Amino acid sequence: MEEYANYFLLDVFTNQAFGGNPLAVFPDADKLSTEQMQRLTKELNLSESVFLLKPSKADADIRMRIFTPGKELPTAGHPTIGTAFLLLKELHCTPQQKNILTLEQSIGDIRVSFEESEGNYSKIMMQQPLPKFEQTFTDKLFVASLLSVKQKDIKEDFPCRIVNCGNPFLIVPIKSLQAMKQLKLNHELYYQILDEVEITGIMAFTMETTEAKVLTHSRMFAPQLGVPEDPATGSAHGPLAAYLYNYQMADMTTLKVGVQGIEMGRPARLKMQIEQTDGKISAVMVGGESVIMGKGTIRI
Repeated sequence: MEEYANYFLLDVFTNQAFGGNPLAVFPDADKLSTEQMQRLTKELNLSESVFLLKPSKADADIRMRIFTPGKELPTAGHPTIGTAFLLLKELHCTPQQKNILTLEQSIGDIRVSFEESEGNYSKIMMQQPLPKFEQTFTDKLFVASLLSVKQKDIKEDFPCRIVNCGNPFLIVPIKSLQAMKQLKLNHELYYQILDEVEITGIMAFTMETTEAKVLTHSRMFAPQLGVPEDPATGSAHGPLAAYLYNYQMADMTTLKVGVQGIEMGRPARLKMQIEQTDGKISAVMVGGESVIMGKGTIRI
């Protein structure tokens, strides 16, 4: 007898249908094996799919596993924000803590704060692990070649550096929007990097934007995960916020907005904020809106 699994589809980091980053969430995944989860994710071919299970810890509201078409991730941004929205809005989850969802992930418990008013949920923000500032790529000519731009298109005064808030991203500061449009990942050079150091992807950004209320315009590439380019990457915006704070490029202690996915025709808006104590980062917050697009049934 054939078996089937139910799932929801959402667009995350947007308040408009067909924008942001698509996400599939399987709400009843306890019966699925790891191999089945990976196969279903590959079949749907979205950048990530989430599988919800009973928590293994008493203080967690639910356990979630996150898969790309290529592998399982320890944590991720848009799956966390989208899942939180779905749990609250559609699945009517009642958190153990007021206005805090505790999501058990492979990396540990992730806390998601939110506000609720008459059944509407807003200001959904996840707290990411504190940043680790890792390897600096001093050869900017190599990084420029990696992204198919000229060395002069990369900011001189700021480093190309790996920053990790659960997933390590190589942060690359680009001077202009024009250069951002020209980015094209050199796969041969990219896989050379992966032979030497672990990164989830490359997060290129510029502070030249078309809206006064938008701080950054970014693009993220992670082909080894089956994600040639991602329209909205929450797990990269935590490291980006930490980078901007660390190098004093912006006051990240107030809520800022970054855009992504413009070049893909899937515009996304991501909120990011840093909390600090005595000048040191004490919390990294990333959030945004979500739209439920539909639901379906798929053969296991």
